[in-house]
Amino acid sequence: MDHLQISLQKQQARKQAKQVRKQLHANQRKIAAQHLLRFAPDLIDEFTSSIVAGFLPIFSEIDIIPLMTALAEKKCQLCLPVTPEKPSALSFRAYVPGQELEAGPLNTKHPDASSHQLIPELVLLPLLAFDTRCNRLGYGGGYYDRTLKKFRESGVDVKVVGVAYSGQQVDKVPVASTDEPMDGVLTPEGLMLL
Repeated sequence: MDHLQISLQKQQARKQAKQVRKQLHANQRKIAAQHLLRFAPDLIDEFTSSIVAGFLPIFSEIDIIPLMTALAEKKCQLCLPVTPEKPSALSFRAYVPGQELEAGPLNTKHPDASSHQLIPELVLLPLLAFDTRCNRLGYGGGYYDRTLKKFRESGVDVKVVGVAYSGQQVDKVPVASTDEPMDGVLTPEGLMLL
């Protein structure tokens, strides 16, 4: 399948996935965030990561702030992505739950430049849809794919786990050659590993 066909498939899949996630978010937002908390020990045990990159939810993304707080209480150093103005790789700055943040592009927020830069060992990332092979459908900007490729090419051993509502799972996510694989997906029902 050529790049154009995959691109068209992704556009259609994104449209559908946004609607599904919006509905899930409306119905499960509060309970899902609490259920994710149960799996903080699993993340730590499985990935033995002391530096964890999370995200602040935007739109109808699942709320991982309680999970990030639980990870911080278990002595994980947290960081958040800094989204650049133009599509390129993300950088990550140290974050403490409750810290004041500055506005970034695309409705994002991140720690200011006084927070030191970190290289995460585990990246928790948002998504629109996922499948059983841990393929991820994102928004299409390629920020995370560029970041993960850069880490992996430079020899950084980074693990990647998408965080989503269980209902965001689809039969098959369209995958392009530029898509970086995930190591697992965390939902309110548990941790699914590749």
